[in-house]
Amino acid sequence: MLWFASWLSGREGEEGPWFYSGRGGEADSYTVPANATGLRVRRWPNEGLDAEYADVMRTGPLAAVVAGQLDFDSPQPFSRLRFRSTQEESRA
Repeated sequence: MLWFASWLSGREGEEGPWFYSGRGGEADSYTVPANATGLRVRRWPNEGLDAEYADVMRTGPLAAVVAGQLDFDSPQPFSRLRFRSTQEESRA
């Protein structure tokens, strides 16, 4: 599986420079940039499909991230897709 990771910055989670691209399985450390507010990890589970991604927001010192334990099944805070809120759904 192909993995790709990039830093997020700012209040809107603008995507910044990438710091990892590969097949996974490595155990490296990366210095978190001072302006990083989080990171985005993408994975391509199957060739020909769109990437899935998970955002990890920095709420304090970031000790470690284990890509295999990230939640790729829930909507991400900076997704470019618009998700309806429960209030909007109740009005529809």
